Amino acid sequence: MSTPTPERDSGWISGGVVDAEDARLATGVLAAPGASPVQARSGIRPATADPARVQPTATVSGKVTVSPFQGVIQGTRATATGAYLVTLDQQKTLDALGTNPADSANPRNDLIIARQRDAQYGDTTTAMTVELVKGTAAATPTDPAVTGDFIPLARIRVAKNATSIAAGDIDDLRVWTTGAGGILRVWGEAGRPAYPYSGMYIHRWDTNHLEWYDSSAGWRAVNDDTGWTTLTLLTNWTVYNGETPAVRRIGSLVHMRGAIRTSVAVAGNGITVINVPAGFRPTMGHHWYTVLGGVTRGLELIVRTDGSVAVFPQDTPLPVNQLLYLNTSWLVG
Repeated sequence: MSTPTPERDSGWISGGVVDAEDARLATGVLAAPGASPVQARSGIRPATADPARVQPTATVSGKVTVSPFQGVIQGTRATATGAYLVTLDQQKTLDALGTNPADSANPRNDLIIARQRDAQYGDTTTAMTVELVKGTAAATPTDPAVTGDFIPLARIRVAKNATSIAAGDIDDLRVWTTGAGGILRVWGEAGRPAYPYSGMYIHRWDTNHLEWYDSSAGWRAVNDDTGWTTLTLLTNWTVYNGETPAVRRIGSLVHMRGAIRTSVAVAGNGITVINVPAGFRPTMGHHWYTVLGGVTRGLELIVRTDGSVAVFPQDTPLPVNQLLYLNTSWLVG
């Protein structure tokens, strides 16, 4: 480090002395943040052609291929190591079983990683390599321990006596990064960043939803869509014309649809015809006036806060086989 004070030399200054750490710190400003204000998030940069994917060879063998990628590996071996910007510029083939044949008695887990070595911190070489880390065969194998600066790409589950590797033997372990302020791709809830900042956005592949981080309330969905949830009919009501009652919440707006028919006359007010489950219920009663099938009048209904949907025929009872429609929307929260 060229500067013995907390203020580091800025990148690309005229007449300055910018060493490797200063340069990494300067470029790391452009990546999503990591565990501290001067660290970046390690991961693969999303791009076309599925970067850093580990796959079996086209002709099944004991080898795997790793597709080209660019990524970020945050240095961990000094307070201000900075972030390494790494590149694999063409497909690489690793001979997993040729170098390390399968055990005859037990399975094992191997890892494919992108590792950054740096002689400045005691390594014998300075280079980024995509490599296989062999595990230990056991009845219940675990992943091998890996030290230093690296990002995981895949796990290969090597069966006992295996002579080839198939797609089903490979677990995708890629983590993703993004530019500063960008939307971060994650596989699911477990992939949420460990060090989020308020206002950070992620895209979850398991739900295809956006989430944003609220420092006071945690992760919150952006227009979360539940899809349609079918409602269970109560006694004396049947579905009309295949229009099964269902509810769907998109963000804070709930939609209900469906058409039902009564098998008995309904004369009383406040009789429940169907129930809406928790998560879809209004915080105040929702009243609406719906269309009745085959007649020239309508009907008052309410969705109560306990989820019950009740009808109010008032002074005109509903006759047997009366058709009514349940199409309405309300806010929750």
